This record gives sequence, structure tokens and C-alpha cells, in this order.
Amino acid sequence: MSIAKQTYLWRNSARLISVLLFIICGMISSSCNSDDDIILPDGDVEKITGDTYKDLSSPAVKDADLTNHFTRWWCIYFGEYPANEVVPGTFNAVDAYALQTGDVITDAALYSKLENANWIEDDTEIDGKRYHRINAHGTVTSSTNREQHYRWTDTEAYHYFAYAPIKWRILNITGTKAVLLADRMPDTCPFHDEAADVSWSQSLLRHWLNTAFFQRAFSEADQMAILETEVKNAANYYFGTSCGPDTRDRIFILSESEVFASSLAKDYGFYPGDGIDDPARRFKSTLYAKCRGAWWSPVDGYKGNSFWFMRSSGYTMANVTYVCDFGYLYNRGTVVTCDDSAVLPALTIDLEKAHYQTASEVTSMDIVQ
Repeated sequence: MSIAKQTYLWRNSARLISVLLFIICGMISSSCNSDDDIILPDGDVEKITGDTYKDLSSPAVKDADLTNHFTRWWCIYFGEYPANEVVPGTFNAVDAYALQTGDVITDAALYSKLENANWIEDDTEIDGKRYHRINAHGTVTSSTNREQHYRWTDTEAYHYFAYAPIKWRILNITGTKAVLLADRMPDTCPFHDEAADVSWSQSLLRHWLNTAFFQRAFSEADQMAILETEVKNAANYYFGTSCGPDTRDRIFILSESEVFASSLAKDYGFYPGDGIDDPARRFKSTLYAKCRGAWWSPVDGYKGNSFWFMRSSGYTMANVTYVCDFGYLYNRGTVVTCDDSAVLPALTIDLEKAHYQTASEVTSMDIVQ
């Protein structure tokens, strides 16, 4: 179910203005210390929160304890996933404001090839590039006219998506290990498929991320570089609700304590408190995620943003916490069967083993409109 109406109640616009130099921390596989912090022209300091590895770094944060803090994340491409839709002509399944450059590939010739391709488990390859097909029966939720949702005019017809590299923000580097968070939400999946008390350890979302998503997004070589992460599941910060046992996962989503109310959240680049619309917590979803059912915001200043689950239980274990399109935390949560939240996956990789490419940096200013 959509929770757009809930988010309207908490609108709190924040505008940040910063003029920053693009500076790369030129450390070669060494630990970070105070000498690695970035001195800006006005004398302010961006403090690097962890280690560096070659030309990559843990986040650099300015004014971490202030509500107008600023975060810079180094990024990499690792793995690939269906993302951009191939169409023969006009596209109107998604509001234009919710699209980003490259989301739609208008190519009638390629579309014709895809219609006539040989498909294996809804995947095919043309000219060395991978594609995925889906119709409305393969989505989490679909409709012809549901506001702020992908519009299906023909539920039987296939839609075709090109695989694209997944861009990840680096939340932390320790030695050669890096904790990564997707820069855009690549898909959608309910936290659970039954309205019942459930924790992360038993959730549908955990199972799906570590099976279907893991297998589709990463080659065998990529999978070898993904480490098992010890996932801590502390009780809900406000309500004390149990969040179940700790787990060990290859793919996971963030918890309350990794998003706010802890030094770890601050190190990851988030404001370490609640009660504000933190730009660092705002994310957009891919067109494929929208096709699968992800909601997008129509609100001025936040248009096109989606909301995302945390793995912490809400005020009961039949609810799950989430972060809305504004970047505001909902610790009370929504029902675990909510079907239009985009998924924001996280993982830990060994940088020495991973086959990755560096990507452009992103900042907490990037989704402030």
C-alpha cells in the first residue's frame, strides 16, 4: 500500500548551499588520519570518517553534528542489474519529473530485436549487452492508473530493460573491506509477504536479497568478493520492539542504528539524530524499480524520490521502519506487507578481490531540489 499521504504530514524543507572543491584523497591503501581531512577554501574541514584505499575513501563529512551537515561519498560501480527501459517510441508510463537521464532508451530497431529474441529465464543478450523482460505478472504491484506508480496499459505485454552497472556509495572503508550502499534503489520487494509479526531474520526481503537479487546482480566472480556481514539487530530505538536475532548476510538493508542515533550513522554520513528531513537519507529509484511497483514522490522539492525500508521493526513486529522521500525517519513504521517501498541494498566487499570501476562522487546536496 502507498504511504504517500503519511509523508505529507512531515514536510520540513531544508536548503543547503556549499561551494566545494573536487579533491581526491590520494592515499594508497593506507589508514586515514587527521592529515587526510579535506581543508576547504573558507577554512572549513571535511573530516574523512574512516580509512582510504587507493583512490577511494570513507565518507567526508562537514559539520557532522549539525542539521545542515554536508556529506561527500566516494562511489564505485560493482555488479549490474536491469535499470533502463527500451521503448520503440513515446514513453508515458512514468511522470517525466520522476525520470533521470538514461532511464528511457528510445530505439525502435533494438525494441524489435528484443521482441524476437530467444529468452532464457526472461534474460537475453544482444550485441554483447544483457536485457531483461517483464510483464505486469512479474511485478510486486501493478496498476493502470494508480497515482505515482508505473502505468501498465497492457498487463500481458512484455517491457524490456537493459542491464546497467550498479552504482554504490562507500559508507566505510576498513583496511581493504568496504561497506557499500546503493546510490539508487534498484528494485522493490515487500518486507514480508504475510501480515504477521516478523523480524529481519525471517523476512521475505532478507531471503529475496540473498537469493534472487544476489544471483541476478552479481557474476560468480563478483559473488566471491562479497563478504558475509555480521548484521546486528538491536531493538527499536523508541518503542523497544524486538528486531529478532543477529544474522550473517551477504546482502542486507540498513537498521535504525546505522541511519541515526549512533556514531556509526555519523560515520556513514547521516545526521546522527532524528526530527529533521536529512538530505543524506534521500534516494531515488531506478525505472526498473518503478516498473516493479516502487512509488515516487510528487511533492515539490522531493519530486521523484522514493521511500525505503530499514530492517528494524516498528512499534510492533508486524510493522517495519522506513525513511520517507523527505529523508525523515518513521520509527513507528508501516505494515510489513507494504508493497511499494523501493529497496536500498547494502553489502560488504573485499576491494582487493572485487572487480569494480570508480564512479563519480555524490553528495548530500545532490537530491536537494
